[in-house]
Amino acid sequence: MVKLMDSMYPHWLSKEMLRGVRRFNIDAYLVALEGWRRGLSLTFYEHNTNETNLKLIGFDPIGKLFSLESDKKKHFFYRTRGDFISNEAVDIGTDKESTKSYLSENNVSIPQGFSFTSNTPKEKLNQSLEKMEMPIVLKPTFGSLGKGVTTNIRSTEEFHKSLEYTKSTFDYTEFLVEEHISGDDVRVYVVGDEVIAATKRLPANVTGDGYSSIKELIESKNKARKLNPHTLTRPIKVDDRMKEFLAEQNLDLKYVLEENETVFLKGESNISAGGDSIDITRELSDSVKMTAVKAVAAISNLHHAGVDMIVNEDEGVVIEINSTGSTALHTFPLYGEPQNVAEKIIDYYFPDTKDTIRSNQLFFDYKGILKQLRANQLKKIEITDAPVGKLYAKKYIISGKVQKVGYRIWAENQAIAQGLHGYTRNLKNGKVVVVVAGLNKDSVVNFKEICYKGPRRSKIEKVKEFHWDKEIKIGFEIKS
Repeated sequence: MVKLMDSMYPHWLSKEMLRGVRRFNIDAYLVALEGWRRGLSLTFYEHNTNETNLKLIGFDPIGKLFSLESDKKKHFFYRTRGDFISNEAVDIGTDKESTKSYLSENNVSIPQGFSFTSNTPKEKLNQSLEKMEMPIVLKPTFGSLGKGVTTNIRSTEEFHKSLEYTKSTFDYTEFLVEEHISGDDVRVYVVGDEVIAATKRLPANVTGDGYSSIKELIESKNKARKLNPHTLTRPIKVDDRMKEFLAEQNLDLKYVLEENETVFLKGESNISAGGDSIDITRELSDSVKMTAVKAVAAISNLHHAGVDMIVNEDEGVVIEINSTGSTALHTFPLYGEPQNVAEKIIDYYFPDTKDTIRSNQLFFDYKGILKQLRANQLKKIEITDAPVGKLYAKKYIISGKVQKVGYRIWAENQAIAQGLHGYTRNLKNGKVVVVVAGLNKDSVVNFKEICYKGPRRSKIEKVKEFHWDKEIKIGFEIKS
């Protein structure tokens, strides 16, 4: 196993930027942030707006619909999917059986199988199963996030047991049975004719230290998953299926694993079920990349998507295609190098902005936008344009009589007058900190002299200057 990442945040993002941003909102935020940093005008919309016919899928669409606009053109996005992708392509990708048909017609390697519904007689279903070679996979036709998927089914009895579990747990009525193909479960993200990222997914697992029980190892691993914004809301859950899976291996939650002994806790490898994500972008073979690109091209007007594959060295079989595929697992893998998929998506829609000088320090208050949209306060929210170019930033700590004299309000007014961004707040030691940033270096540097002036009731004794290379939120705020 490769080493767990020392930092869960790549150099173009920070913990503060992602604070309060969860699950698929991360995907929308990353694409919007990348475009906004390039100087594109950014607007968020209520999910039932009439300004675009972009098809919305999944639950809770709030905060995921937005537009980016330059002087020349405007594009709408839903999560990671832009308006180059047609609604027809979305419908095809949502229907796994339809997807397989398109892939097969274009000679893309897919697993063999058959479809059925919850009304299919058991006798007819068993007849179809007899024609399949075990092991097999059961999955819902219109499912997502790996819900209801059971892999490595080795008998008809086990199949019916899995089917009953899926029916009683979810609302699915249409299903697919496919041959089980051994290999690595890989999500490949394709933009145009290029593979941008590839992430291998392992089923939930723990590795022993020689003295901790499986239960204790799960608890420890979940603490690590909480540090990653993508897996924060996707812990390894202890349930009856896990206990059954362990029992099949003659194990239980109290069992103490030997040092470096790894045990899988579930059969499915999706991240939502507690699986691991490992970046393998550099390791993926050219032939597998070619298969992924060919799969996206097989569906007209798809342009970019996440392709789920089973990979064996130079061979790749396409399992399904996600037209609104999450990119957060590529940006925040548990192991390996983070990939900036949002950057490549914006390159594709706004190629003339590729060389724009932009600051990785800048961000906007996405959490506040979500709050306003959820409160139905606004139909759309236009974000203040980002300053484009080299950003200069300083932190000043002011000592003297600077608290309870209106210094922070005064500093805010001065920063706004200078066109600077940042914040000010009181320190527990009686001092005040002011962080300012802007494109004009002189305005940032000269703000030290402004800090010495202060409001009428203040008395400034000293202003210390520090370099600032952390995040900067657009605008200027007074922090508590």
